[in-house]
Amino acid sequence: MNLKEIEQKIKEVRKLSSKRKFTQTFDIIINLQQLDLRKPDHKVDIGVTLDCNLRPKKYKICAVVDHGISGAEKIFDKVVFNDELIAMKGDMEKIRKITHGYDKFVVLMNVMPVFAQVLGRYLGPMNKMPSPKLGMVVTNKTDLKATYDKIQKTVQLQTKKNLVLQSAVGAESESDELIAKNILHLHDALSHTLPNHKHNIKEIVLKLTMSKGVRL
Repeated sequence: MNLKEIEQKIKEVRKLSSKRKFTQTFDIIINLQQLDLRKPDHKVDIGVTLDCNLRPKKYKICAVVDHGISGAEKIFDKVVFNDELIAMKGDMEKIRKITHGYDKFVVLMNVMPVFAQVLGRYLGPMNKMPSPKLGMVVTNKTDLKATYDKIQKTVQLQTKKNLVLQSAVGAESESDELIAKNILHLHDALSHTLPNHKHNIKEIVLKLTMSKGVRL
């Protein structure tokens, strides 16, 4: 798989898609093979930072920190301080508003135990728990603006019960070249983590949000 071949497939996907009233997202569906998810080294759980935001609209990110962190309000879409989090325990109206109102969460490391206690049982099933692997658990020395920007571009590939991975790779408003670079970058990063590398990848399908898929 090379950039020119991928760009040709991107053009095919664009032709298959009707004009919509919203900006669609390019998605890839990766079918894996010859893996046993009961084996830890066969499971996939990686983060890959691409060259552009994954979606037309940015992820809404809520930061949960203590009062020792300054400037977070100017960066994140919502900031919850540790004392506010503690007071939220058991208040289902506030919990629902937070858990459903934001796409991603960034948490200060020393607040993480309380965060897990108050919100973990709700965010876990929604696949919204902050991942240390993706830089979403921070310290008082973390560059918060860089963290916010990185999350907008970072894909998480994670196997659950099935040998299928799915991810956005950029908005349709991005150039074919940039989307192709993102796909190749993602493919290479995934290949390097698999036991038999690219031989564990059975099929990759590219589509827009509302279009039919094209096999890469």
